[in-house]
Amino acid sequence: MNDINSTSAAYRQYHEIARHWASDVDFFKIETVFLHHLLDDYFIRLSGPNYLEALKSVGTKLLQLEKDKYSADIHLIEHLKNLEGQTEDLVFDGGEFLAEKHEQMEHAMTHLTMTYRTLKKELFLLIEQVIKAQREIS
Repeated sequence: MNDINSTSAAYRQYHEIARHWASDVDFFKIETVFLHHLLDDYFIRLSGPNYLEALKSVGTKLLQLEKDKYSADIHLIEHLKNLEGQTEDLVFDGGEFLAEKHEQMEHAMTHLTMTYRTLKKELFLLIEQVIKAQREIS
């Protein structure tokens, strides 16, 4: 009986963490729209010869971030469904499976967060260079 309670507590903890990740994915959805708007607003200046390669790099990384975010979202929805079934005491004999999936999601979310932060810094620095160059010309 004690093993069942500790297992249920672990699933509840997994579920709580997964819900936090879902909130993070929602944040990334909003932020990627913001990054796209930022690129759109500075596109003409960024497409100049001094910035074109950096623009292509940021665009490629943003596309990959979108793919990673979509993949994480799909896997997270499935993971949450499995966890909810377990925390609601539905019959599911996959404790190791859920723990493994949770660990995989943890790695995916860590990767997504690091990729997002790196991309955002890169884009902001690039736009900062464009703004400084614009000020020097003015």
